[in-house]
Amino acid sequence: MSKKSVDELLTAMREGKPRERGLTIVSDYFGPMSDDLLEQTADYIDYVMVGLCIPLMVDRSKLLERTRHYHDLGIKVMSEGVLLQVSVQRGIVSRVLEMLRTLGFDFVGVSGFTGEMPIEAKKALLEEITKFSMDYVFGVGRKDSKGMASSAYMVSKIQEAVELKSRKVIIEAGEEGTGAGLYDPRRKFSWDVLNEVVGRFGPPNLIFEAPRISQRTALILEFGPAVNLSSVPIDGVLTLEMQRLGLTPETFGLSRPVQSVGGSPAAKFVYHLIKSEHPINQAALIQRSGLPKRTLQSALGYLVDYGFIREVPEASDMRRLKYTIR
Repeated sequence: MSKKSVDELLTAMREGKPRERGLTIVSDYFGPMSDDLLEQTADYIDYVMVGLCIPLMVDRSKLLERTRHYHDLGIKVMSEGVLLQVSVQRGIVSRVLEMLRTLGFDFVGVSGFTGEMPIEAKKALLEEITKFSMDYVFGVGRKDSKGMASSAYMVSKIQEAVELKSRKVIIEAGEEGTGAGLYDPRRKFSWDVLNEVVGRFGPPNLIFEAPRISQRTALILEFGPAVNLSSVPIDGVLTLEMQRLGLTPETFGLSRPVQSVGGSPAAKFVYHLIKSEHPINQAALIQRSGLPKRTLQSALGYLVDYGFIREVPEASDMRRLKYTIR
């Protein structure tokens, strides 16, 4: 197979940039970075999140040089939520936002600290961000190793972020992916919380922080190759992309080339429902589609047999099945 035909095959399996699904957000703590590695992986990176309060600490000319390099490679740049938190606490919001805009930042991270702010104060803060021609993205989750966030807490905070027009919401993982958001202190998922959150908002609207490769693997297997992932180290991007393409032992054969769905009108309709809301169970599909149970089951059978979708067990109840895209 020629190099060109290989590239065409991989392109067919993954949406090109700018993407709305399958986002990869890399963390940058201003350590050494190989230009060769960055240029080889640039097509797979959608955003770089500059960690913690690094914009306050490093030589600004060096940071400007780095953000320009990201932009040259088609990568957008965002700040981490803790920077805005510090700015609010110290009364320097306008100065910090002006600095970020001057440095070429595209997005400002807004963490859950805003939960204690009155709604009007939150709106004023977001208006100030947009005044500097930057967008914002909310992060939700507790960076507290003493206890995880409950389903009710997560749902309420994500709903608030959506109402405040955050395009997507980042589910925070805490220090090294433990004891926050959807992770317990052993870095394992709380599947009950995960199912509740995803069932309410859908994977396309969420970005999951997953600093550990085992966490990224689990999320890809659960939600498919187009799951949005953050906190990815630069040296983990190639492995992640291979996972998305089904080219690793854990995900072999998972990703398939984009193709037109054949079959009955019901099969096409059900496929697009699953694509927009996966993973989703049969009861929810009946409710969403309004189709008779027999018609729905026939459509699901066709889609599974021809490899357009796959069945996965509910993590919280292995006897129940959900449907997700390949």
